[in-house]
Amino acid sequence: MPALTLKCFHGSRLTEGPKTMAVAKSRLSKLRLWADALSKRGLCLLLLCATFSWLMGYQLLHESPYHELYGEKSATAADLDLSRALSQKIADLQITLSIYPKARVKIYIVHGEQEYHKLSLGKAEIVEFSDAFYSGADRAIYIRSQDQILENYLKILVHEYIHWYLEELFISAPLWFHEGMATYFSGQMGYERYLMYLRESLINPKSDLFRIGYFYPENKADWPRFYLGSAMAVRYMQDKHQEQWGRFWNIVAAYHHQEQKVRFSEAFANAYHTSLWDFHQDFERYSKRQGYLYLIVAINSLIFAFLAILMPFAARKRRRRMRNMPDLPDLPDISTLSNIPEFTNASATQEPDSEDEKPTDTL
Repeated sequence: MPALTLKCFHGSRLTEGPKTMAVAKSRLSKLRLWADALSKRGLCLLLLCATFSWLMGYQLLHESPYHELYGEKSATAADLDLSRALSQKIADLQITLSIYPKARVKIYIVHGEQEYHKLSLGKAEIVEFSDAFYSGADRAIYIRSQDQILENYLKILVHEYIHWYLEELFISAPLWFHEGMATYFSGQMGYERYLMYLRESLINPKSDLFRIGYFYPENKADWPRFYLGSAMAVRYMQDKHQEQWGRFWNIVAAYHHQEQKVRFSEAFANAYHTSLWDFHQDFERYSKRQGYLYLIVAINSLIFAFLAILMPFAARKRRRRMRNMPDLPDLPDISTLSNIPEFTNASATQEPDSEDEKPTDTL
């Protein structure tokens, strides 16, 4: 019996042991989930408190019907001019798209590099290397001070405002549309970037805009191509499909008048009567054709470069030929010539005295 009891005891441990371990593991996993949730919430709360305390040191520099500009220092004349110029750009954008949000966006100028790094901490890697970004959680724009930025400051502000503008209108707008609208309508394309887009379209006509959808490319070297491709996709939406482009924004305006946001895919399908994937295929073929323009531009550039090199040699050869030409003989001095008959108008217009002296037709 003792042996049997021992055997039964061990058998009981063998059968109930895995159940106990499974219960313990489930409880541990739940505890870990709660701990992770509390730690994340605690981190978010800590960041929120830090952001709130950081923003307490900012003061209102200027405001307009479209935005509020905040800074750590007192407003300067340059800040006021910048804010007025931004207000005019925003007004032009809203007139172009015929949608006028009532809300105003808050813009914070961050003077310290470490402060900006703290604000961008935990966001996408591309944000940490940027000059400005729009925070959807705070519904505010953060931008470095002008002494830290080499590019056009006003265009960067318009770029970030367009991100806020689209967030006020759309649900689940894809990233390529966000960046394309912001880059194209802020005027950040330029001729040099357009040539870069043509070159990239010739080298690699395949586009990943619609495949990656809501994420930035992992490779930093692909970021410029992503921005350019996004801007050209928006330009393709507008220039090549003008009627559909107008219908698209009319749908968005109708939802906005009802104080509602529209889902991007729904508005796109109703306006363009095609899917995003088919539109992507059309844009890819268009980009490939645009790539051949780069060859024409490159050939023309080579021709002009060759002419620029050839012209100095041609001018040098012409000067050498002019030096080798014989000099003209010197003209005689008029004062030394005494036997030259004097020519007068009277002798030229004198009529003949007789018929014999009349001139005859030599012909």
